[in-house]
Amino acid sequence: MATLNRRTVLQAGVALAATGAIMESGRPNAVTKTHYVSGACSDTNPGTEAAPWASLARIRAALDTGVLRRGDTVLLRRGETFYGSIQIPAVKGTTGFLNFGAYGTGERPTINGYKISKAAWIQHALGVWKLNLTAGSGQYTGNTTATSTNVGFLKVAGVINGYKRWSLDDLVNQWDFYSDATYVYVKRNTTPGEGIAFASRHVYVGDCLIEETGGSQLSGTTRYGNGLEVWIGAVDNLFENNTIRPTYDVGYTMQGRAERASVAWTDIPFRNNRIENCNQSFEVWSQGTPAAGTGHIGCSFTDNVCVDAGELWAADARPDRDGKGTHLLTYHVQLPCDIEITRNQFIRARDNYARCTGDGQIPTGINTHHNTIALSRGQTIAYLNPKTVEQYEAWRIRTGKEQGTQFIVGA
Repeated sequence: MATLNRRTVLQAGVALAATGAIMESGRPNAVTKTHYVSGACSDTNPGTEAAPWASLARIRAALDTGVLRRGDTVLLRRGETFYGSIQIPAVKGTTGFLNFGAYGTGERPTINGYKISKAAWIQHALGVWKLNLTAGSGQYTGNTTATSTNVGFLKVAGVINGYKRWSLDDLVNQWDFYSDATYVYVKRNTTPGEGIAFASRHVYVGDCLIEETGGSQLSGTTRYGNGLEVWIGAVDNLFENNTIRPTYDVGYTMQGRAERASVAWTDIPFRNNRIENCNQSFEVWSQGTPAAGTGHIGCSFTDNVCVDAGELWAADARPDRDGKGTHLLTYHVQLPCDIEITRNQFIRARDNYARCTGDGQIPTGINTHHNTIALSRGQTIAYLNPKTVEQYEAWRIRTGKEQGTQFIVGA
C-alpha cells in the first residue's frame, strides 16, 4: 500500500506499482488548475473541491484527453482509500510539473492495488478452490478495474503468503496458490473465504510509504516486483525521504535496454530514503551498445538507510534465492556508469553486501565510498567472493571500492 502526503511533483516517466504511490514536493510550480478526488463523489463531476472526481481511473482519463496537464495539481481526499494505480503517460503541455497531493483533514490518502475476495470461491478439485479475478467478474472488491490476473502473493489476516506455484499439480501445502488468465487457485481444505487481498521524465517522488509490492509471474518461473523503478530515458528525477518496505525484488532500481531515443539515465539522485526488508536495496542494470551519451550519467545514491536486505516473506518463496539477499545488485551493466554511492548505511543482509553478475566485481563507474556496512560475523562482503567482513581491508585493497567506508562486524 502507499500513502500520500500534502503535495507531490510528478511527470511522465514513472509507472507506479499497483500498491505504489507518490508524495511531498518542495519544488516550485506554476499551478494552473487544481483537481479534487473523493471516492464518495462521481467521475461525472467537474473535479472541483465542491464536486470532486471519484476515482484514479478518472485521473488517467483526464491525462489521456489533456484535461489534466503540466502545471496542474491533483488532490486526493485525506482519510480515503483509492483502489487501482496511477500510471503516468506522456503529460500534455509544455511547462510545469504535474503535482499529486492531498486535501482535507485526517490520515494521508492511500492508493491500494489489492483485489479483495468475496465469499465467492468455487471448489475446483479436492482441497483446491478458485476465484475469478478478471475485471467485472463480481467476485472481488477493491481494485475491480485491473485487468491483470497475475497474482504475486496472498495477504490473509495481515499475513503474506508468497508461495506461488507454476501449475495446479504443484499445489501441495496450505495457501499454495497458482493463477492463470482467469482464476487464482488456492490450496485449502475449506473455502478461503472473503477478505483475502491479491497483490497484483522530470519526476519528484518524496515522503511516500511504499510497501508490500511484487511477486507476480514474469515468465516461466521468474517473478518480479520493485518498489520504485526508473526506466531508461529518465531525466532529472529526484527520490527522497521515502520509506520502501517489503518488496519482492528491489527497493530502488535503474534499469533498461538502450532503444531508439532512450539511451541513458541522466541526473537521477536517490537521497535520505529508508529501504527495509526488501530482497535487494538498490539495483543497476543496463543493456545496449556503449557510446557517448549512453548509460547512467550523473546519478547518485546518498544518505540512505538500508536495513535487513533479504529478510522478508519473499526470500524463501522465490526460486532464485542464491545470494539475492543483498544491498547492492548489478546485472549486465553493458552501458557506461557514472553513479556515486556514498554516506549510506547498509545494515544487515541475509547473504552479502553486494551481488554483481559477470566477474562478480562492482562495475567500473559505480563509485562506492564512505558508507557504513554492517554484516554478521563470517558473512562474505560480495557474492562469489571468499573475503568475509572480518577481511574487509584485504577486499578493499583488491577491489579499490569502499574507500573510507566503516565496516562493522557482528551486526
